[in-house]
Amino acid sequence: MEQNLLEIKDLCLSFKNDETLVSTLHHINLSLREGELVTIVGESGSGKTITVRSILGLLKSPPAIYTNGKVLYKGQDLLTFRKEEWRKIRGKEISMIFQDPMTALNPVFTVGEQMENVYLYQGFKKRPLFFKRPSKKEKKEAKYRSLELLEKMRLPDPEGLLNRYPFELSGGMCQRIVIALALIHTPRLLIADEPGTALDVTVQASINKELQRLVKEEGISMLYITHNLGVAKEMGERTYVMQYGKIVEEGATDDVFLNPQDQYTKDLLSALPKLV
Repeated sequence: MEQNLLEIKDLCLSFKNDETLVSTLHHINLSLREGELVTIVGESGSGKTITVRSILGLLKSPPAIYTNGKVLYKGQDLLTFRKEEWRKIRGKEISMIFQDPMTALNPVFTVGEQMENVYLYQGFKKRPLFFKRPSKKEKKEAKYRSLELLEKMRLPDPEGLLNRYPFELSGGMCQRIVIALALIHTPRLLIADEPGTALDVTVQASINKELQRLVKEEGISMLYITHNLGVAKEMGERTYVMQYGKIVEEGATDDVFLNPQDQYTKDLLSALPKLV
């Protein structure tokens, strides 16, 4: 039997509020195979983002406290990792595309500076004053990789883009650059947290097509988080439905949408606008 690249087993998470624990995630079970694209859907506040942030250890503890379960990546429990171990896999093994492209990029650095810095310094704790300067060869490699990814994202004039600032670009262009940044070390697992939220529907559709194409071309596994059921149906091979911090339904995407079993899933589908 093929081993899962990612497996979340019976995960329970609470947040500490003064002296009380507020239970937030309830016995989450989720898996992802190599080269698979899986979607997680649900209303805002259903626990989608908290679940995927747990995979990368991005929740501060406390207030976040894991009361049960494991997050297994290639058989290793990520919840037991120390800071040094996290730095080795963040951005290299597992990478994440955040929701708002306009705030994900630093406005005072050019696109090229940001991409090359991520390529050169990903995994380091910090860059002190005495940090060894990258060689000309390393800088050349960083620029080449940046241009390669901008071309893969089908952005016009990649060379010129390296010298431009994020505020000079449209939301769709910034989102493609954020995706390129997440892919700069060719991670095995890519987490896309509602990457089209701040974009209009046509741009969102083109971004999603790029993500699907990159998953096939690069052999990446992807978790795609959305509250848009139409997007979920187009994107994922399998779909998980979340409500109030629980997974209420999961299965092949066509089965979930054409033959839903849980009442919450049925309610979500019935709420979709219909053309008359």
